[in-house]
Amino acid sequence: MTDTESARPRAAGKSTWELPLLALVPAAAIRQFTDHSTPWLVISWVCCALSAVLLAAGWSTVTRDGMRGPFSWAVCLLAHAVLAGQLIWLVRS
Repeated sequence: MTDTESARPRAAGKSTWELPLLALVPAAAIRQFTDHSTPWLVISWVCCALSAVLLAAGWSTVTRDGMRGPFSWAVCLLAHAVLAGQLIWLVRS
């Protein structure tokens, strides 16, 4: 067995949830600074879908290896709350 086969992946930390939050930045900017025309809404939907996929990937890490600490849970809740807010705005637009 090699070192890479025996190495266990690390538990999910705050960085697991930061990428989905970063994927929502364009959607938030579109919400604040543009008219809500169809091309901008499509871009927002794509950003939200990317964030949802990244959140699902984060949860797969959590179910396999667990979560690191309370700050990681706080960032996780923040990522889910921001995604929910963006999705509510998009559905209502």
